[in-house]
Amino acid sequence: MRSFDKKQLTNEQPTLAQLFRDLKPFIALGAKYRWRFALCFLLSLVVLVSSIGLLGLSGWFITATAVAGLTITTAQAFNFFTPGAAVRGFSIARTASRYGERLSSHDATFRLLAGLRVWFFTKIEPLVPSGLGRVRQSELLNRLVADIDTLDGLYLRMIAPLLLAVVAVFGVVALAFFFEMHAGWFLLVVLVPTLWWLPSIFFRSGHGPGQNLITTREQLRNRMMDYVAGQAELQIYGASARYQERILHTEKRMLNHEWQMAQLNGLAMLLIALLIGLTLGGIIWFGAADIAGAIQQEISQQDGARQSHVHGPIIVMLALATLAAFEAIVPLPAAFQIMGQTQGAARRLLDITEQKPAVTFPQQTVDDVLFTGATLALDKVCFHYPGGNSILEDFSLNVVAGERVALIGPTGCGKSTLLQLITREWPCSGMIALGDVPTEALSEHQLRRVMAVMPQRIHLFSTSLRDNLLLAVDPVVAKAISDEDLLAVLAEVGLDHIAPAETLLDTWLGSVGQALSGGEQRRLGLARVLLRLRDPKCTLVLLDEPTEGLDPETEQRMIAVLERALVGKSLLLVTHRPAVLALVQRSIVLSAQR
Repeated sequence: MRSFDKKQLTNEQPTLAQLFRDLKPFIALGAKYRWRFALCFLLSLVVLVSSIGLLGLSGWFITATAVAGLTITTAQAFNFFTPGAAVRGFSIARTASRYGERLSSHDATFRLLAGLRVWFFTKIEPLVPSGLGRVRQSELLNRLVADIDTLDGLYLRMIAPLLLAVVAVFGVVALAFFFEMHAGWFLLVVLVPTLWWLPSIFFRSGHGPGQNLITTREQLRNRMMDYVAGQAELQIYGASARYQERILHTEKRMLNHEWQMAQLNGLAMLLIALLIGLTLGGIIWFGAADIAGAIQQEISQQDGARQSHVHGPIIVMLALATLAAFEAIVPLPAAFQIMGQTQGAARRLLDITEQKPAVTFPQQTVDDVLFTGATLALDKVCFHYPGGNSILEDFSLNVVAGERVALIGPTGCGKSTLLQLITREWPCSGMIALGDVPTEALSEHQLRRVMAVMPQRIHLFSTSLRDNLLLAVDPVVAKAISDEDLLAVLAEVGLDHIAPAETLLDTWLGSVGQALSGGEQRRLGLARVLLRLRDPKCTLVLLDEPTEGLDPETEQRMIAVLERALVGKSLLLVTHRPAVLALVQRSIVLSAQR
């Protein structure tokens, strides 16, 4: 795993080679959408060619028309229709391709962001909870949302503009060489080095402020989330004003970094304006010299002014075509100016995703015919949290098929931790076996399917009640569960009062939907367990404080529901409530380690 040091990242000397190394994994991830981005680039290229053609041809057409009108002979011989049709064609092509480019680029970007978030979630899911203990939830959310959003500019604001700028520069240089050799050499000397020094200068100058800006934004988001979440405690202890001051100080620093980036952006616009003026002035200068030479040659040869009349419209065409080509050069400073932010976001994501999971599952599966998982055996299990004291020392336990066992003891003695070790959320020493098969030999699907788990904390997802229930069921089993079955389970746990029966399963829960009380959340967890037990392969039930927060009457009702559902199942129960012990056959008392 690469180490991530904010000070080192801010103070190190930025290089384009290091930028490429940091962004290479995300460029590879974007290859999945290469044809969509290729379509975006192709349409952008059509827009660029149409813009150059439209402006250059229009300049030539207007100038050539004026020159042709100097004499009756040239006016009658001049072809007005072909250039006019070409101008209309370029105009229509530019409009249509611009619309298609906007549509395809948004589609590709949104698909990419969704894919990056799925990739990031897939990477961090095996790390929970052992690999993410050092990362706060607000920091993790910031990386999942803000850092991935920052990466959307990698493809459409750096790679595509750079390629378009290269095509535009060499295309205009080739056009100039074809018509005016001196102007072609001038553009080659001025524009080609610009492709290197513009990105390089603004990448280096924007690296430090960009890194500081993304770090300060994260600090501001974290402090805002802490302030909102801890509003009650801050008010009680009179610390709200002090915390607001910290937030305002962080916001001031962020605005200062944004001001530095704005100054760089203004400098980039000034340099681009000067470069445009220099380039157009050079083209006109060399064009005027060519016109003067042609006039002198025509006078000496007494051949009229035909060649000088040809040179004039060509110079105007080259000047305006070059001006249109700058449409592709203008975004380069801003694109590489924010590359420091993009590089920082990439490193922060890789800092998490390149970790190796503490718990891994084998790809091969144990024969389902031989594996039932009805018995549970723990032999000399030892565990301690990273950097903490020992929680379990040489703990052994055997639960035979159909047996119900309770774990009781003081807070902190390792009861909930023991359930997490059985579900392989943490690595441990010793042996844990299900159905005489060590849990390390089971695939993740086999391990999850053989047990029904109710954790101490019940999570509500921002989706419908139906989806919140079915996520606990194996997809194969879920196909056989109807809405009537779900309604019956909700009635069994006393959650049918949330909404009318016809809209109950479509009720939206979570942070953007209907909130449930603590007791209702516990009963939703019990409903998930009841649905899990419909799977014939589910033979072991792990319950952590199943009736916490319930009143005595509701608690007795839930105990009766579990008594019926647990027939023939093995149970390992964690509880502080004496009433729940009626479910078990024996109790194991755990003591806190010193």
